Amino acid sequence: MRFSPFARMAGIAILSLLAACGGRDEGSIAQSGDAPTNTLNICAIFAERPHWRSDVETASLRYGTPVPVMMGIMWRESRFQQHASPGTTSAYGYAQAIDATWDWYKESSGNRNARRDNFADAADFVGWYMTQTGRQNGLDFTDSFAHYLAYHEGHRGFAQGTYWQKEFLLNAASQVQMMSGAYALQLNACPSRTA
Repeated sequence: MRFSPFARMAGIAILSLLAACGGRDEGSIAQSGDAPTNTLNICAIFAERPHWRSDVETASLRYGTPVPVMMGIMWRESRFQQHASPGTTSAYGYAQAIDATWDWYKESSGNRNARRDNFADAADFVGWYMTQTGRQNGLDFTDSFAHYLAYHEGHRGFAQGTYWQKEFLLNAASQVQMMSGAYALQLNACPSRTA
């Protein structure tokens, strides 16, 4: 598949920006090798996993949440590893949802059979959680930086500003903001879907 020069440049730029940010403690997530080949380019992700595009667009329509922000959060949380787990908490799957929050989602959304290692369910969870954050913390859906902080710290922790003492988390939120921005630019240049 060929990508426009603009999409390729956005991918190269994001690589440079991410390298400058420092990074996630890669050892904290168990890697299983099931992620798409190029997780830095949303067009490449959707070309390799076309059903993911449908899944995340369905969640986006359901909740009104932007596809690039939802994908940016999942990229940061799991690097799109289906069975990602830090091993120190109950966080698991694409969205790295912990047990209690996942149970809340299943009960609240009516998606009682949802699994954290199912991409469609994880995308729906991220859209649902962003909606809860919008209601509880008054955040605009396009504010990927703040949404990631609330995603990581929880609604109460975000309201209390617990993230200000966590440099690693502020760096992570910056990465989500940059990746969401890159995904938004790339998505505009992605080839049209075929029916």
